Amino acid sequence: MQDVIPGASRGNPGLRERKLQQARIATQLAAVELCLDQGLDSVTVEQIADRAGISPRTFYNYFASRDDALLGDAKPEPDADQIARFLARDDVSDVEAFALMVAEAWASSQPDQELFRLRRALLDAEPRLAAQNIARVGHHREALAEVARARLAARHPDLDESALAQESTLLVALATAVVQAVGRAWLAEGRADFRELEMFIHDLVPSIRRLTQTSRR
Repeated sequence: MQDVIPGASRGNPGLRERKLQQARIATQLAAVELCLDQGLDSVTVEQIADRAGISPRTFYNYFASRDDALLGDAKPEPDADQIARFLARDDVSDVEAFALMVAEAWASSQPDQELFRLRRALLDAEPRLAAQNIARVGHHREALAEVARARLAARHPDLDESALAQESTLLVALATAVVQAVGRAWLAEGRADFRELEMFIHDLVPSIRRLTQTSRR
């Protein structure tokens, strides 16, 4: 099952990769800060490059366009080991297992808190950019739905193709809501250690159960 998401296998980044990642984060920060200060339509690649201390040519080595820098890298995909753990674990529900997998992938990417906060502010202020982000998130969820489907098919062999498709989509939606709550907590507290995220997810899941039950006593 290691090819459920193509290219999911990742190794630990070396020094060169870490420096490249730091440079990309600095460039994204420059882009987002400029657009928050001046407005989306007023900012050029040349201005971003100048603020980041790089040449426009180097900018295009990092990003295909200005909007790519503003939106940032695609959401991190779970690697082969994370997918394998998700498929195998039987100590939690499908939703909790999926949320843990996604949170682990996210924490492993070492997200930058300030960039995360500023980008959220920019997306709130710029509807066109927000629409691009929503479309990209949709593609990300489609890929994750294939991973969810693999677990559901193995654990619930009674489900037909239609039910598998429906429940995979629902599983991704529910787990994504949990991870979004984790992201807000991380933004408030500034901690992205997976063990802390794991505990937070464990605490959230009972709330989902309560909210999906009838309120009649």
